Amino acid sequence: MKVDVSPHTDHDPDGQPSFGAMIRLVAVVVAVVILVFFIIGYGFGRLFL
Repeated sequence: MKVDVSPHTDHDPDGQPSFGAMIRLVAVVVAVVILVFFIIGYGFGRLFL
């Protein structure tokens, strides 16, 4: 019986990241970009309007 003790549980045996991990990464990046642009727009609106 072989026990896998590797810290990477999101990866397939061939070393490629799993589909779920890629979806989570894209979702986090999109959310951060939206928040950053919202904050920039809010800041410019408070300064100049």
